Amino acid sequence: MIEYLKDIAFSVKDVVDEYLENNFEKAGEIVKMGEDGTPSSNIDIVAENAVIDYLNDKDIPLNLLSEEIGYIDRKYDKTLILDPIDGSFNLENNIPVYTISLAVGRNGLKDVEYGFLLNLANGKYYWAQKGKGSYFIDKRLPRIDSRKITTAIRLGRESDSRLFEIIKKSSKVRSLGCSSLEMAMVAEGSIKFFAYYNANKGILRITDIAASVLILREAGGEAYDADTMEILDMELDVKKRKNIIASLNKNVMSDIWGKSP
Repeated sequence: MIEYLKDIAFSVKDVVDEYLENNFEKAGEIVKMGEDGTPSSNIDIVAENAVIDYLNDKDIPLNLLSEEIGYIDRKYDKTLILDPIDGSFNLENNIPVYTISLAVGRNGLKDVEYGFLLNLANGKYYWAQKGKGSYFIDKRLPRIDSRKITTAIRLGRESDSRLFEIIKKSSKVRSLGCSSLEMAMVAEGSIKFFAYYNANKGILRITDIAASVLILREAGGEAYDADTMEILDMELDVKKRKNIIASLNKNVMSDIWGKSP
């Protein structure tokens, strides 16, 4: 299955690269509202359609859950959980931090069996199989042991004030606008703590982080619902969102967040 996910991801990269080369100025044009309730741009649809075409052409035995089109029941028992472009704003503004995220599961986040994450900007990738570990290309994760407490957070108008306390406790802070890649960097060990936390509502959908959560868990880390501190689980529903924190190390979690599970 990992080879299928890898093939899908690189097929999408080819399609996206070609589109950007010829139609960059149109990439960010909004064409409709996605099933997740957010606007879908031309490049989102181009990437998603490339995945749908692959599933149909190769007759891959998977249903599909994707941000733009929602759920497609293809009468199989497993589902491809897809974010065709995570970091669309980055892509549309020529900021080279954007991914395609693919995961395979049955009912939700806890039973995801495979995950594949490709940085579409540079061709580097992370992947995991449940019970078999996680990898950056062919290197077992974690592979970096940064001595500094580097934190990945999302900052915006609705960010909770608690995030600014996290900033003060961190040696370094990064806000890349690509949650899937930032969480994979936690699994890699280059980022110590991950927090996507809004004041009044959840941020992330299962499509955003299904692959990255498996990659993190197989590296020995964990992701949590930031509001309840329960181990993270999410249904196959693109409209539901949660605030999420994650780390490889519970001591780091306690030091930065102020409490641990």
